[in-house]
Amino acid sequence: RGHTVVWHSQLPSWLTSGTFTNDELHALMIKHVTDEVTHFKGKITHWDVANEPLNEDGTFRQSLWYNQLGSSYIADALRAARAADPAAKLSLNDYN
Repeated sequence: RGHTVVWHSQLPSWLTSGTFTNDELHALMIKHVTDEVTHFKGKITHWDVANEPLNEDGTFRQSLWYNQLGSSYIADALRAARAADPAAKLSLNDYN
């Protein structure tokens, strides 16, 4: 199981301190998802694509991804993972 592809935590400083347009950030996220899932295609068959995007009260977690791209980042990440490995099982992971 691949855990995790897109998360609000453990992001590199070049990403969190960067000044990216929405389009640039979206392209970076899609490239990351595509590269990671493609690299492990056939070896990892189940991915936690988006990790902990919600708060305990069910609202969206304030994160780099949500704050700049909105909630659609989750579906976009899932679509990119599906395109990279159509056979993989995909999940949105949360601890609650």
